[in-house]
Amino acid sequence: MDNFYRGPATLLTGAAEVPVDVALFTETTGPGTAWSGTMRPEGDQRLWTELEGDTARLRLADGRVCRVTVLGSGFGPVEVAGEGPFPAEP
Repeated sequence: MDNFYRGPATLLTGAAEVPVDVALFTETTGPGTAWSGTMRPEGDQRLWTELEGDTARLRLADGRVCRVTVLGSGFGPVEVAGEGPFPAEP
C-alpha cells in the first residue's frame, strides 16, 4: 500500500469546488492512521481565509473522497490534516 499521494484534486466546501494540487503523506498504515499534507490552488486562485480551521472534503482525480481540516489559507501551499483512512488506499 502506498503512503504518499501527489496529484490533482478538488476541494469541496459548501457550494464551492476549487481545483487544487495535493501532496498527502502518512508514516503508518491501517485503520485510524493519521495523515497530513499540503494543497495548492491551481493558477492564481487563493484559498479563502474563512476556510482556515474548517473541515472540508477533498475529491481525488479517481473519484475517491476524503475529509480534511484546512490548517491555513492564502496563496501557495496550505497544510491539511486528514480524517479517516488514507486516500491512497486502493
